[in-house]
Amino acid sequence: MLRLDWNLVLTIINLIVLYLLLKKFLFKPVLSIMEKREKMIQDSIASARSQEGQAQELKEHYEQALVSARDESAQIVEKARVDAQKEYDRILADADVQAKKLVEQARKDAELDKEKAKKEVQAEVAGLAMAAVSRILTDGSDAGSDSALYNQFLKKAGGANDTDRS
Repeated sequence: MLRLDWNLVLTIINLIVLYLLLKKFLFKPVLSIMEKREKMIQDSIASARSQEGQAQELKEHYEQALVSARDESAQIVEKARVDAQKEYDRILADADVQAKKLVEQARKDAELDKEKAKKEVQAEVAGLAMAAVSRILTDGSDAGSDSALYNQFLKKAGGANDTDRS
């Protein structure tokens, strides 16, 4: 059987005292430090989660602002395109009006030039006819002289305004 002697009892008592001393001076401070560290880590994790939530909210806010800015820029571009098209149409209409005015003015000028040329031709023909009549009256009238005057008239009139030349 097992024998109990004083050495064994003293060893057990020493172990119990050592355990109590270790528990009081070693285990409690170490456990306290570990608990503080655990609490600090949990606080850090909670703070990180809170900051992550705030960061997510900021990210969503910035994404909404970005979408809003894109929409606004698209609207600005569309408005600028519409304004440019209106300005283009207005300039084109003004140019068309000016071109019509120029064409009308050119037509009027051509008509006036035509009338002026017609009057000049009539005046020249009248002058030639008067010259022929005065010659007939001064030279007398016979078939040969009439024919010569007619040919001379055609030379002068035809040379100035000959439209039947080939």
